[in-house]
Amino acid sequence: MNMHIGTSLHALLAPAIILISASVHAAPPQDRYIVVLKEGTGTPQQVAAEVAQRVNGRIGYVYENALHGFSITMPRGAFARISRDPRIAYIEEDRPVSILAQTTPTGIQRIFADTNPSLDIDATDDYRVDVDVAVIDTGVDFEHPDLNVQGGVDCTVYSGTGGPWMRTYYCSATEGTGGDDNQYHGTHVAGTIGAIDNGTGVVGIAPGARIWAVKVLDSQGRGFESGIVAGIDWVAAQGNIEVANMSLGGLGYSQAEYDAIQYAVNAGVAFAVSAGNDDADTADYSPASFDNVLTVSALADFDGAPGGAGSPTCRDDQDDTLADFSNWGDTVQIAAPGVCILSTYPLEEGEYGTISGTSMASPHVAGALALLASVDAPADADDVYDLYAQVINAGNDDWTDDSGDGILEPLLDVSTFSAALVETGGGSDDDPPAVSINSPSDGASFDSGETISFLGSAADDEDGDLTSSLVWTSSLDDQIGTDGSFTAVLSDGTHTITATTSDSGGNTGSDSIIITVGGSSGDEISLEVSTYRIRGIKYVDLTWSGANSTNIDVYRDGVLIATTANDGAYTDNINAVGGGSYTYKVCEEGTDTCSDTVEADF
Repeated sequence: MNMHIGTSLHALLAPAIILISASVHAAPPQDRYIVVLKEGTGTPQQVAAEVAQRVNGRIGYVYENALHGFSITMPRGAFARISRDPRIAYIEEDRPVSILAQTTPTGIQRIFADTNPSLDIDATDDYRVDVDVAVIDTGVDFEHPDLNVQGGVDCTVYSGTGGPWMRTYYCSATEGTGGDDNQYHGTHVAGTIGAIDNGTGVVGIAPGARIWAVKVLDSQGRGFESGIVAGIDWVAAQGNIEVANMSLGGLGYSQAEYDAIQYAVNAGVAFAVSAGNDDADTADYSPASFDNVLTVSALADFDGAPGGAGSPTCRDDQDDTLADFSNWGDTVQIAAPGVCILSTYPLEEGEYGTISGTSMASPHVAGALALLASVDAPADADDVYDLYAQVINAGNDDWTDDSGDGILEPLLDVSTFSAALVETGGGSDDDPPAVSINSPSDGASFDSGETISFLGSAADDEDGDLTSSLVWTSSLDDQIGTDGSFTAVLSDGTHTITATTSDSGGNTGSDSIIITVGGSSGDEISLEVSTYRIRGIKYVDLTWSGANSTNIDVYRDGVLIATTANDGAYTDNINAVGGGSYTYKVCEEGTDTCSDTVEADF
């Protein structure tokens, strides 16, 4: 499970920070700007339409919450003309942005989250932290099994109708897709904040926190400042989000971004932001230099423990020191683990990946803010700044800052933090018994008349008691046995074998396998599968040989999904993102002459 991303992907994401270009070379015919209006000067949509018509411009986003204003594409020569409009407070360039580069992760260990009894981290999804967190990033995988994604918004696409000057655009919040991640940087960030404590994958600082995906960067990790402001504007308008993480930033200063964040802070949203990955002073970066956020530098930690004894894993650095890429300076308030951080980034082979960067340090702090906010949700800026102070004051100095700036910022420590938890029902007597068929194996084949040995087990949760022995049934022969072990002779054909039991809470648990008895199943037909993804969607290629019928029945997880020509190949489009495991077999149409069952993993 402790995998890391390969060389090519690491080169893209290792810095894991958004860079905002501060220079403009050859001026294009049309340039992009963010326009912020003065109070009481009319609705942003009305003013935007008037300005766009006057300068032959095209409206982008309209801001009605964190800011009053809009973004616009217009000729550069029109800048001076609209700057004189008395309704306009200021105009700034809309600069491009882009990404440069159940195991308990070492970062969780290093900040003592796993040993905090208030968080109940025990590999059982019985409690989740009662808090809402926005991930302002590339989005979050809506179908990730280790994340509690509630919804979100996609600010990388325009939507709206109207004439050339009346068209207005807003972030798209289409149910089930608004904010879905097709790049996975944001999904990795979300896992550090709130991966579910469910016994698989990884666990986050605030396990099970309700995640809101705010997609401001596209599948290539690129976007514009106007989209970031639009994402903040959306967060500020929700009213239920207590914490936001921004693993992005870059050289230069954006007044519009600062003002948007300040509005959200005034409304009770706490922000954790990354310091940057240029080994430079954060005073020259946005939003790292802002005084209304909690700016986070990255610690290099390889063993999840203090002492400086850890050996480098996915990249070279010195254990328990400031990461060699991390920015530093007066505006950094706290440090957190940011090197070789394992989280919910999916790899091709179905494992999770590691990424390094202050982008990975920031969500540790966002998770800490989420713990505090779950107990006492901030209502205004004073409450937000109090949360910042609690996080800073709880930090320890058990690390070495070798940046040369003479400032040892506290290292994040959540060992004493409390959290408000909501019960999920997991681990209680509402859980069904866990049943496992140990023998025979799924997909096994037997000769006609052969005696087959069956072996299974069942276990209930700590609050319930089993009230029946295992009952075994076959799809062809009905009940075939009871108890944990027995032998039986089954009729020829393909059998779905199911073992079932119940507990004192009235819950039923079961496990099933598919076996074949008699015929030539598994002997004559040979099946192979391979998996791949296109834009995150899962595909399985099946190839076979040895079948003699005109058509072939294709089964996924024991269910017939297609009957296709016997041409030796079939592609299954699963039409879902995330991980998963599936079983396949092919049979001569309408017969029990089948291949062995083969597993496909993502």
